[in-house]
Amino acid sequence: MGDIDGDGSDDALVGVIKKTRFHREKARRIFLFKQVNGKPRPLWMGSKLGGVLQDFRYHNGRVVSLEAAPQPETGDTLFSVAEWRWKDFGLQFVRFRIHLTDKRNALQYLDP
Repeated sequence: MGDIDGDGSDDALVGVIKKTRFHREKARRIFLFKQVNGKPRPLWMGSKLGGVLQDFRYHNGRVVSLEAAPQPETGDTLFSVAEWRWKDFGLQFVRFRIHLTDKRNALQYLDP
């Protein structure tokens, strides 16, 4: 829960594993919901962020995501932690807290 769009009321940030209309493979995704007249209404049904979503947190008006980046040339997977903010109709990339490192190191940057 958190006020992702800055309107003064809490929104629900929900992690799901499913297909979407624009990305037909099952994957981890972030869906955002508003409360309108006491009922949940979709604010954003995120199909993708930058990389392969592993986990996320809400902190200080931003989504902080742990994302995987498979490296086909080596067979390794590197990880990044990114910050996203609400912009008009969706999440906009702000910055990397850490970029393309091992998972253990990246996890240190996921929580505030």
